[in-house]
Amino acid sequence: MSIFAERARGPLRALLALLCLPALAAPAAAQTYPERPVRIVSITSAGTGADDYTRLLAKHLGQKLGQSFVVENKPGANMILACDYVAKAAPDGYTLLLSASGAMAANPFLFRKLPYDPLKDFVPVARMSVIPVALVVPATSPYRTVADLVAAARAKPGTLNFGTSSTGYRTIITAFNDAAKIQAMSVPYKAMSTLLPDLMSGVVDYGVVEVSAVVPHVQSGKLRALAVTANARMPQLKDVPTMAEAGMPAAAINSWTGLFAPAGTPPAIVDKLAQYTLEFVNSPEAMAHYGARGSMPYPAGGAELRKTIIADQQMWKRLITLAGIEPE
Repeated sequence: MSIFAERARGPLRALLALLCLPALAAPAAAQTYPERPVRIVSITSAGTGADDYTRLLAKHLGQKLGQSFVVENKPGANMILACDYVAKAAPDGYTLLLSASGAMAANPFLFRKLPYDPLKDFVPVARMSVIPVALVVPATSPYRTVADLVAAARAKPGTLNFGTSSTGYRTIITAFNDAAKIQAMSVPYKAMSTLLPDLMSGVVDYGVVEVSAVVPHVQSGKLRALAVTANARMPQLKDVPTMAEAGMPAAAINSWTGLFAPAGTPPAIVDKLAQYTLEFVNSPEAMAHYGARGSMPYPAGGAELRKTIIADQQMWKRLITLAGIEPE
């Protein structure tokens, strides 16, 4: 080999070494991760069921990874504030997002200028829980089953009314009406706290409500649950059939929760977070939360969560169009 060739190899080796640095640095960072406190941004305010769940996750991850995981609440603007904040954070694993399905699957069709892209700006870490709702009627209602309600609505189209307290609930009940092939009048409410009294008094014929909010009123004899959107019967309402059992599988629309990181976060860090997050989903602490809050475990890795988002976006797009909801 000539002296010129040998001299040329020196700079080449240096260049190759520089090119390899990022590839070598990522696994090294993952091995020592986390080296400082990690923020989990919550889409809800403190004291809510979703916030409690996030804090339980933070405690579990902190115990397993030997570092503090701190919950930061950023509620508001239909979950947009929290999502936008994390989407713009450094992709180093130190800012995470615990989000609900609405932010990732429904918001793209509810807002004309969404400041984040659910599929491009985030890497899914793990799917965690599902939050079913119940189709309810007043306890004094003559309708004791889904079939009773459907038969009455079909007999007199447009006579019955239903109450909704948000765009999400309006879309879910639209899915039920569409599956049942019935027409009814929509009565919008600003909050569930104002809808529930009218449901219990019979001002509203039917509605959909989170299971956690339904159970006390079913037990007190003020509401009757006709079906739940869960894939299986729920322990809190074990005598209530699922939508599928009631002959309405297309109406089984649920909200889910999942953990996300900014796009570009090293895969090794994502994998480590996914491992301990899925461990948490099946932990005694999480199971106790499910029982108290009317939710259920819904574990899956990041790849499956991405598939869930893509499928749900198509579903929500169709239902939002069907409900006649114009994007803001």
